[in-house]
Amino acid sequence: MPVRIGRIELIGLTKIYTEDARNLVQQRVPGQAGSVFQDLGREPVTVVMEGLLLGEDPQAALEELRQAQMKATPLSFASDAIAGADLTDVLIADFQVRQLAGHQSRFSFFLRVKEYVEPPAKADAGVGAVNDAVSQDAQSWAKSSTDAAGVLQKPETLMDAVDANPDLLGHLSPDELGSVVNGTKGSLTGGNFSSLLGKLGKVNPGAIIGFVQSLSQAGSLGEFIEKLATEGINILEQMTGLDLGDALEIIKDIAGAGDFLAKVQRVGKEAVALGEVISGFDPLGPFKDLEKLP
Repeated sequence: MPVRIGRIELIGLTKIYTEDARNLVQQRVPGQAGSVFQDLGREPVTVVMEGLLLGEDPQAALEELRQAQMKATPLSFASDAIAGADLTDVLIADFQVRQLAGHQSRFSFFLRVKEYVEPPAKADAGVGAVNDAVSQDAQSWAKSSTDAAGVLQKPETLMDAVDANPDLLGHLSPDELGSVVNGTKGSLTGGNFSSLLGKLGKVNPGAIIGFVQSLSQAGSLGEFIEKLATEGINILEQMTGLDLGDALEIIKDIAGAGDFLAKVQRVGKEAVALGEVISGFDPLGPFKDLEKLP
């Protein structure tokens, strides 16, 4: 009858039996025969075992069982005697050991274990984690709000502040962000503008339309499109994977305008280079060497 409790296999068992009971409360009815029973559920399954503690190191097994009993440590349990019972973990309720005379490492034991059920979680078990998460969110919101106020006071710190805490963009209205960008457009590159749009698309994509409209009304949008074209930046590539919603069409328009302007600039450069070649061209050059012939 193989039995395993924790990491110990009890191979010297001579007796094993279970005790199963239900908690029934008898209610007598005056004037009637018999009784009414109230079922309060079953009692924990009890398993009683007796035998010899055998194995390679019975003293180590003895010490492990004794420590589990003293500390009320749940142990896994498996036995053919509990087939059909919902019993996987047990607590050692009673543990008695006798050393057999004439044998140094042979012990007989009596072991009574009871079914262990994990205690239910407290009603407020998750409150602490929720409170911690709310506190962290509040701290993050307060910091982002403070950083946004700092950007409004010092517009020149916009990119450094956004790189350090992109969430501050969620605390700026489209007009406020447009005002800050318009005030510092001379120091912003096309890469800065593209990065700003990308971070805004992650934090608050719905604000992109109002932000672009604010730049357009201030006459700054064309300057940033020109910077994108000059620096060869494809703004769509930098915003791949973002759910921009209605703002996607505006981003496509900006990218298309930048691409068109870049092509115009490239054609202009090629035209200038061609003009320089034409201005230096002498159609009679190949014939001048003929004059030197005798």
